[in-house]
Amino acid sequence: MIRPFQLRDSFLLQKLGRQSAPLQIEQHLLRPQWPLWMALGAPVPWYGSGRATFLSRRSNDSPVSEGFVQASKRPGRPEADVCYIAPRLGQNAAETKTWQALLEYLIAQAGDSGVQRLYACVPSQDNAAPVLASCGFVRYVRETLFRLQSPRIAPFPPADTHVRPQREQDSWAFQRLTDQHTPPVVQRAEGAIAKNNEATDHLVFQTWWQPEHIRGIVYEQDEEIVAAIRIHRGRAGHWLHFVGDPTASKVTDALIAHSIRTLQNSERPIYCSVRPYQNALGPALRNEAFEPVTELSRFVKYNTIRTREPARNKPRILVETSFPGIISTDANTTVTTMKNKVA
Repeated sequence: MIRPFQLRDSFLLQKLGRQSAPLQIEQHLLRPQWPLWMALGAPVPWYGSGRATFLSRRSNDSPVSEGFVQASKRPGRPEADVCYIAPRLGQNAAETKTWQALLEYLIAQAGDSGVQRLYACVPSQDNAAPVLASCGFVRYVRETLFRLQSPRIAPFPPADTHVRPQREQDSWAFQRLTDQHTPPVVQRAEGAIAKNNEATDHLVFQTWWQPEHIRGIVYEQDEEIVAAIRIHRGRAGHWLHFVGDPTASKVTDALIAHSIRTLQNSERPIYCSVRPYQNALGPALRNEAFEPVTELSRFVKYNTIRTREPARNKPRILVETSFPGIISTDANTTVTTMKNKVA
């Protein structure tokens, strides 16, 4: 049986939390959360903090064992991230069945709450990847994760006068950079396409859990922003997100150096994920002593949502991509909206 977390489940969740696996690597590396405290802060699923915790209990007539799955909504967006799940996967088939049952239950509950997209991010070679795929999650991009473990010892080059902090009015510039340098399949998967003449603030993407710890740095040339880096600070590490032309070495070098200078007093590791269409960033990161540590895969699950409207034709995302490492989310995948006919 699977049901929402209740206060009486605290002891069980505390035990299962020690056996849990993270399904959102960026959050886990920067700001790891203890599942029990996340659950206690959200007694009603999806409300308040936007978190939801569901537990499975062992029963004689079900192959599903004890476990839990936890997710958190992104503020102001019809999206949520799958954060933790337990037990960890091993060679036992029952663990796989438990994962599948928990994920399918989560998907259904998220759809009932209006969540249109669910996200997960795991190491590409992890056993979690095929289980996510079996539950309808689609891998839409791979990333090489670089890490700078030690603080810089060599002196920094002189500060580039073209680099400045990001301002609120830069949102349109971020949208333009994303349109120019991000494949449409990735934009669609991440909901990064502006609608109704509204610019989307890309400093908020994938940073829903602690948006106050975000800082943007832009490279402005001839009154035009040509590239930017978002710095996501965490108590356990920091993460750099680059947007722009990665082949413009002077620009990328200046932004990366400025980012490291900004974090030079921190003893925490600095991470930067590089997607296949950003491969030119690799040499620039290595020049600053970053080292590749693993490959990540980002997944999206397009969800069904219930609305009280007459049934209409199913919309379909049609995406073509020639970028290596970018997976079309339209490969036999239809984004559907469940419509309940009004009597």
